[in-house]
Amino acid sequence: MRRNLKDKSDRISVRSAVLRTVLLLILAALLGAVYYLPQILISRQAADIYCSKVFPVVAFIPNTFNSLFLISLTENIVVAGGAMLLFLVIRKIVQLIKTLIKRGAVPFVKDVYKLLRDLLIVAICMMIVFQMMHGVNYRRTSIPEGMGLTREEHTYEEYAMALKWAYDGMISARMQLGEDYNGVAHMSTSFEQAVFDANALMNSVSDDYGYGMSRNYVRAKGVMLSHYWSYTDITGFYDMFLGEANLNTDYLDILYFPVTLCHEITHAKGYARESDANTAAVLACIRSPRADFRYAGYYAIFVDLYYKTASYAEEEGKAMPISLSDPAFEAVVRDAEASSAYDESLADNPFTRLVERFSESANNTFLEANGQVGGTKTYIIPTSIYVDYFCIYVYEGD
Repeated sequence: MRRNLKDKSDRISVRSAVLRTVLLLILAALLGAVYYLPQILISRQAADIYCSKVFPVVAFIPNTFNSLFLISLTENIVVAGGAMLLFLVIRKIVQLIKTLIKRGAVPFVKDVYKLLRDLLIVAICMMIVFQMMHGVNYRRTSIPEGMGLTREEHTYEEYAMALKWAYDGMISARMQLGEDYNGVAHMSTSFEQAVFDANALMNSVSDDYGYGMSRNYVRAKGVMLSHYWSYTDITGFYDMFLGEANLNTDYLDILYFPVTLCHEITHAKGYARESDANTAAVLACIRSPRADFRYAGYYAIFVDLYYKTASYAEEEGKAMPISLSDPAFEAVVRDAEASSAYDESLADNPFTRLVERFSESANNTFLEANGQVGGTKTYIIPTSIYVDYFCIYVYEGD
């Protein structure tokens, strides 16, 4: 009689194999349910209640925790965590190969099962956090709808008046800004003060227009590796797991930075859709007591309206309401040229183009997966939204 020296752990019954397979399938189904069911079951009204009443409470702890740090927690987790993750992946692969060679297929399959089970459990937990911190926010009433901005077409006269209003606001704000030795405007205060003012601004605008934003303080962070981040053509990122707004600070572009700052803070205060974040940011900036914020906001509207208005003017044989030969516009041109010079300074080679395409594709996939039809195109606000705003809140308001 021979003794069976084979470890019991090296054997697996059919029943055990079936149960483990069923458990993996249940976990995978649960992961899918946590992701898709909120999109199907949560109504707009329920989402509005959650975002205005529950979300601020849920986000309070992560907002408060990451506000204790001057540095970007997201950046440090990505850099340090990425290196650690690579090490752990390689280590796990080596362990699995050793198990397969030394102990056989059954222990190998058991280890793979444990790995998949643990990964699915972690993914489910992360998906729950994602839904609570960001996913449900996609379902809420959009900012244009809440403000009564219908996106209907307007006459040339309405476009012309809106363009003139944006141009005058832009020039007026630009004249109040300081310049560097190249004649390029710069931010009026430090980064931290700008973040403080942006929070106060978004809270004020939310109260005035009924956005229902969280009033939690969002300490936006500058990313230390911003220069390398610039190759992805991304200027800001909201980490929904930490409730942290991250900003590319390689070049604080006076034309775009204030809007980007308010955009990311809007995400952290409860609006997930890119079009909502852009709309809220631009319309908030033009109401800011800070000239640099107003300048960026009016510039965004001016650029958005100019070509559509010019097309209308040409079609109807009418004169444009503004002239770009105005000497006051030369200052805006200097700022725009400085912005373009920075973009051109980034190396244009196959590697950087690949990085940019990859980041664009990944962002586009993420947005479409969360119901934003058009993906990254949703960053672009229809020009009629700004004309609607002008007609309802500025022209009629006066």
